[in-house]
Amino acid sequence: MKKSRLLIFALLLQLSVTLGFGAVVSYGNTRDRAPSGLKIWDQDISGFSREQVSALIIEKLPNKVTYEDEVYPLKWERSYAEIEQWLDQVYPVTKGSWVADILQNLARPLNISSFDSIRLDQAEIIAQLQAFSRIINQPAQAASIEFVDGQLKKTDGVVGKELDIEATWTKIFQEKVQKHLEAVVNIVPAKPSTADISKIGDNLGDYSTYFNPQDQQRTNNVRLAAMALNNRLISPGEVFSFNEVVGERTAATGYSPAIVFVNQSMVKEIGGGICQDSSTLYQAVLQANLAIEEKHTHSLPVSYVIRGQDATVSYGVLDFRFRNDTQAYILISARTGENWLRIRLFGLADDKHPELQNPQGYPRSPESWDKDPK
Repeated sequence: MKKSRLLIFALLLQLSVTLGFGAVVSYGNTRDRAPSGLKIWDQDISGFSREQVSALIIEKLPNKVTYEDEVYPLKWERSYAEIEQWLDQVYPVTKGSWVADILQNLARPLNISSFDSIRLDQAEIIAQLQAFSRIINQPAQAASIEFVDGQLKKTDGVVGKELDIEATWTKIFQEKVQKHLEAVVNIVPAKPSTADISKIGDNLGDYSTYFNPQDQQRTNNVRLAAMALNNRLISPGEVFSFNEVVGERTAATGYSPAIVFVNQSMVKEIGGGICQDSSTLYQAVLQANLAIEEKHTHSLPVSYVIRGQDATVSYGVLDFRFRNDTQAYILISARTGENWLRIRLFGLADDKHPELQNPQGYPRSPESWDKDPK
């Protein structure tokens, strides 16, 4: 019986030594090596050391964004911190005790979470891309046109550029080969473009009306409204609103009290007289055969157009609106002389909107396209 106990004890001692030796060997062979079957971005890293894996991750993460020979460095500080936490799972931190380290290595989980489950810090990179965009982005410069000294003066537009932050982030996130990535930058077209402006050249409408320059307050209002209308562009399909373009008529914006018609009575209000601008514009719109969206007539006859051919406006109440139903932009030219207001519409003529043959007006027309009213 005693011999049997001794034999069992000897066997147990041998087994313990064997297991202990195996644990030591296992610890020595695997404590600083990645478990079998572990992958990073589809690359098997079985048996890699922590230093090798860390270097591999750093090598695969893009560290620069380039655009037009300029280099913008990327920083992954918060992402690196999360990566280090994952590496701590793969390579348990030493406890400082040989026995404890063996036990920890034996207790290391067999199913370590895949590296692909680590969420790279998108906010960290987006913030950097936003900073880059402030350097890269350039606003587009719209082409312009104005009627000056009897002719149309055109200025070419310039396209802009804008860093596509979402697309660039996606490219960075998906890229696992190149260290330097070309930023995704979109071209921002100029609106209107040079091609748009080049179509403007035909006289579609030209109407002149007259006022009494001795009525200084009313004349001031007529001139202010004309300045707001002058060189205004209307895009194809756009509905033009007189009230929206001219704005509210107030003393703060320079308008004066002058006679207006209210319920078949004449009273003084701030901005009186600007209905001459809306009515003159209406006549030019009629000549151009544009689609009228809203138009109202005064309660009493006016002196500057034929009865019933006026277009009264009142901010927030009555508006004059029309739609540009041509295939090109329309330019409004609104100019005043000593006693006249002349409004022209320039655009692209077609069958529905033919080019105007002669300028018109009330009670008289300008002598020609090139001469101002008298």
